[in-house]
Amino acid sequence: MKEQIKEIKPGFGLGNIKFGMSRDQVRMLLGAPDENETFSYTGDGLNMTESWDYYDFDISLNFDEDDDWKLVMISANSDFYTLDGAALIGQTIEQISSYLDKQKAEYELEDCSSIDSPDHKLIEVDSLSINFWFNGGVLDEIQWSPQFLDDDTIKWP
Repeated sequence: MKEQIKEIKPGFGLGNIKFGMSRDQVRMLLGAPDENETFSYTGDGLNMTESWDYYDFDISLNFDEDDDWKLVMISANSDFYTLDGAALIGQTIEQISSYLDKQKAEYELEDCSSIDSPDHKLIEVDSLSINFWFNGGVLDEIQWSPQFLDDDTIKWP
């Protein structure tokens, strides 16, 4: 099964897991998650998100209440996963910047450091709806979602 979900597909999903799938559809493909958590990004109990973690796959999947509990975000933490055939986890900010330059992708580098994470940086690529998270200058998480037609309308695959 793991080989069928190897390729990161910006705007689409991960292998044969695609954005817009229901929780039941994902459960049929991957089985029950090892851990799930429901929370609100706004902290007010509105706009709920359910996050599923699959430890054997090193992925996390998010389903949003506002989108009828459809799959809206995937995060990967293993160099098993590839983007355009390249394993990126473990590469430096400079290597990822060079990769994006070759792809002619526009991106922004943000410093997201805090007391708990003193060297936490983000490269955000809006055109691909993909984020690259770095700790200590090394990529440790890739996070992506479907693309948007406008600020409020998701372009489902």
